[in-house]
Amino acid sequence: MPIKWYGNGDSEDPIYKHFSRIVNFVIHCMIFTAILSGTWLLKEIKYEISYFNNFAIVWSVLLASHLLFVIIKKPKDTSKQST
Repeated sequence: MPIKWYGNGDSEDPIYKHFSRIVNFVIHCMIFTAILSGTWLLKEIKYEISYFNNFAIVWSVLLASHLLFVIIKKPKDTSKQST
């Protein structure tokens, strides 16, 4: 189910900021998947890319740290509904 935000976004609202961080993380995941799968395909078809494994590991660590950042920055009190 997609995230829906009704009304204008308030950049000072902690829930709005959290949703923004989630969307940014999802975009990061999509870029990671697209580039890594495309690079892997080129590696398997034609080119020998010697640094592919290191590239994938480093970017995976960055992606995991981004997820950790999103989890840590989650607002503590989400019982208040934004209007």
